[in-house]
Amino acid sequence: MNSVAVQQKRFVKLSPSNNSTTGYSPDSSQPIIRFSVADTMATANMKDARLNFKIRVDKTGGNAAVAEADDFNIDSSVGMCSVIDQCIVSSRRYGTQLEAVHNMGRLNSAWYSGLYSPKQMNSNVNMECRTTGKGRYNSTHGECGWGASLADQRNVLQRKYLTTGQGTTGEWNQGITGGGYDAGLLDCSIPIHIGMFHSEDVNLNQVGGLEISIYLAQSKSLWWGTGAGKPTAASTYTLFDVSLTMPLLYMNSQQIQQQTQTPQSTMSFMTWTSIYSVLDSTFSSIAHRLALKGLLSSIHNTQPTQDINNPEKNNHALIDSGIERLTFLRDGVKNPMEKTTIVDVDVNQPLANRLSTSAEILNDYLGAFRNPKDILYSQVQPYNLNGVGAQLQGVSGLGCNYDPSSGAGIDVNGTISYDIQTRLQDLDLPGQTESYAFYSFYLARQNYVVSPQGISVM
Repeated sequence: MNSVAVQQKRFVKLSPSNNSTTGYSPDSSQPIIRFSVADTMATANMKDARLNFKIRVDKTGGNAAVAEADDFNIDSSVGMCSVIDQCIVSSRRYGTQLEAVHNMGRLNSAWYSGLYSPKQMNSNVNMECRTTGKGRYNSTHGECGWGASLADQRNVLQRKYLTTGQGTTGEWNQGITGGGYDAGLLDCSIPIHIGMFHSEDVNLNQVGGLEISIYLAQSKSLWWGTGAGKPTAASTYTLFDVSLTMPLLYMNSQQIQQQTQTPQSTMSFMTWTSIYSVLDSTFSSIAHRLALKGLLSSIHNTQPTQDINNPEKNNHALIDSGIERLTFLRDGVKNPMEKTTIVDVDVNQPLANRLSTSAEILNDYLGAFRNPKDILYSQVQPYNLNGVGAQLQGVSGLGCNYDPSSGAGIDVNGTISYDIQTRLQDLDLPGQTESYAFYSFYLARQNYVVSPQGISVM
């Protein structure tokens, strides 16, 4: 009887290779979580990979829980994904770094705001990442737009997810009404939006296994508030029961034989390149020297520099710096769009009161993720932004698609630059200007050659 070649799909659950009995925290214990994925004859569906953990939030450093009435908030679109600050992926066998993404919170904030509708955020994404979303949930009721009041229903719901202080994992009824095992700890399961994790078929044997390092975000950049019960310098969080789950499709005998008989092969997956710049003039020219093959798109967002790591400000708000003119250039020539975008705004209106409804800029921004007509009902469409406060819950962004037709990307070995005319108005003091951080993320499709000598970029 002839044997039938079959493949087996299994979900694996990995514990951190730097296991910690006291949890993972940016302020104590371990600030880095490391996972080691074995070099095995299987392909991994990284799109479905999830970082799982239980989180304990300590408001004062003295094991005090957050109350719903406290002005102790977390970004409503990023939610618990904001605990990730950096993610670095390397080949386990060869030691080659494959991708390194910094400022993951800013990337996640753009991701959820740009690709998800308000209703979607309030349903399935809310259960996954503990997020409530921005924009309008019901377009027929103007009062459903986001408000800055602590009594806003979404703010209250978001704070409910933070009322998880008191007690640590494994303790029984330590000062918690109702008690119970692991009482007071919130279960979370979040995706990791790095470029490599966009792939469904990462060949683990070909890449030589993976080493994944996740750097936790600082506590002072995670939450924000200015009123009673606001975050303090002692406010912190700790992750317990951390694991990484992913589905693996194991190779059949024919595929294993073919794999072993191929000493040299090629592989391809997407990667993000993150760059930090500063807008310090009302007319700035930001230039990035890049050497990328298969550049697909770029996205950018801004935030006042004085708000960075400031617990009184939302570090994940995509705040408009007051863009008035914008030009994309490549090696000094307008590209990929042969235009200078001119924004129609009321120059007499303070920037803090201005809504992010620049339709042309937002349309190009959505095109950086995918064709805008396929996104349909995103949170950053101008109509959805009615009632969204720009100062606290900004949803502004810049972006462009460098190869919208084929999706293969373009080869860049030169300068990508941006001519930006902006107001740079101080949100708290409208008569003054301030510098704005300019976060840039470039998505490219990278090709690699794998041989017994290692991995090299094609």
